[in-house]
Amino acid sequence: MFDGKLNLIHTVGRFNILINENKEIFRKYFGVFLFPGSLNIKIDRPENLQQELDKGNPQPNFVIPKTELVGMPEYIGDGQAWRCILSCEKFTQPIECWIFRRIGSRVPKGIIEIVAARELVGPYALLDGDNVRIELLLERK
Repeated sequence: MFDGKLNLIHTVGRFNILINENKEIFRKYFGVFLFPGSLNIKIDRPENLQQELDKGNPQPNFVIPKTELVGMPEYIGDGQAWRCILSCEKFTQPIECWIFRRIGSRVPKGIIEIVAARELVGPYALLDGDNVRIELLLERK
């Protein structure tokens, strides 16, 4: 479980282009069409979360090979996804979504990207700095 704060300052980027250019590939892996954007969350602990996710720790629910994705920069590796539940006091109930990390992504330190099948910011009037909780839904083996 991770506690964090919304970081809406860094949401303007190419992530919506990535999702739109790869909508069928993402649907194949996620099982739904993703909303074209991501919710960025600042996690203070563990400080090395991005590096651990890049190493596959914890093990992702699935991996999308870079070779299947269109428009990926050379420095970025495979995409990895972890099912999770996002909670916030502004939600009437927790929302199932995914942490999505492209290995080697240049997302700012301590920021993780959340993707979902629906928009999360506007409908819930989320603001920069809102507190959230992320619970990973790891498959037990």
